[in-house]
Amino acid sequence: MLDDAQEPVLVFINGRSGGNQGIELINGFSRHLNPLQVYDLSAGGPLPGLYSFRNVSKYRVLVGGGDGTVGWVLSGLDFMKDHLKCPVPPCAVLPLGTGNDLARALKWGGGYTGEKVMQLLYAIEDADRQPFDRWNVKFKDIQQTEGADECKTVTMNNYLGIGLDAQIALDFHQAREDHPEKFNSRLHNKGVYLQLGVQKTFSRDSSAELHQVVTLKVDDKFVKLPTGLKGIVLLNIESWGAGSEPWGSQIEEGFEKNTYSDGMLEVMGLSGPMHLGRIKGSLQNGIRIAQGTNIMITLTNNLPVQVDGEAWQQTPCTMEITLLPTQALLLSKSTKPHYQKGLTNRQARSLIDKSSETAALIDDTNFSSRRTRQELKKGSSASALFK
Repeated sequence: MLDDAQEPVLVFINGRSGGNQGIELINGFSRHLNPLQVYDLSAGGPLPGLYSFRNVSKYRVLVGGGDGTVGWVLSGLDFMKDHLKCPVPPCAVLPLGTGNDLARALKWGGGYTGEKVMQLLYAIEDADRQPFDRWNVKFKDIQQTEGADECKTVTMNNYLGIGLDAQIALDFHQAREDHPEKFNSRLHNKGVYLQLGVQKTFSRDSSAELHQVVTLKVDDKFVKLPTGLKGIVLLNIESWGAGSEPWGSQIEEGFEKNTYSDGMLEVMGLSGPMHLGRIKGSLQNGIRIAQGTNIMITLTNNLPVQVDGEAWQQTPCTMEITLLPTQALLLSKSTKPHYQKGLTNRQARSLIDKSSETAALIDDTNFSSRRTRQELKKGSSASALFK
């Protein structure tokens, strides 16, 4: 058995993230850790790794990829929770995506800068555990009749956008779909986002002002939207748009500080592309509208919507945003100068253990990632994987 001091790390890296960085990191971690501790998410998703750790009572998770990759692993933990001895392990983030807003909010930075594997392992050992709110977003089509199929639901970790910022995210997604070979570096991806924002600034804007086509209710109270809004954003974390902090830190009557563990979302507005650009340049904040726990939004027109960077064109609907009952546990990077230290033998063994005792607990036999994908497509519960 593992002793109380041991807390091995389970590493998930998206091999397709960060250009060649993802593959290089998979190889680097594989040289230091038990092979059963390192998984390439692009080759089967998170469930094979979580299944192999199902009998480990205490462990940490490192997720290497963009914010969407972190959400993928957290959703995997949700799916497997009834079959894991440790259903809420603390998770650290290694930023390999484009915006990396969740990594920024947790002080892991805006991108991987070449740290050595042992440095990263020490950072995980030294990190602070933080409870983290997550949100359920339910979409119900306005035309939907009673008895129709279930509403579409998604989980939100970072933010939700309607209008302007969602349109830019949608345009970016379309550009990447059209020319995937060009989107192979974080720098290029950021450049495309910047270009799309500039195009919005200088193009004629014929979109409706959102106060005409959107109604907002926060904690059972209708909230009047300011006129002239082109975008609405709901924030769970302070970082948005690849590092901007649009809620701001100034004290204002009726509003609290933006944190990811207070059970509230911040609702802010964007007046247009120029305003968005000034926010990203740290010259201005978003327009504060409301804060609350239970939020209902009604769209009466087709509008672009994005959740954690995944964008689509949404038909008229009601959107109900509610707090999930269980918080995640994420790791915030310590501000101590850990790179000047070294792992002690005990700390190293806590994270890196190639012993037969660990191998006996970590088991990936009789598990097929192909079968996992088939069960997920059918909407099966995790129990189907254990038959």
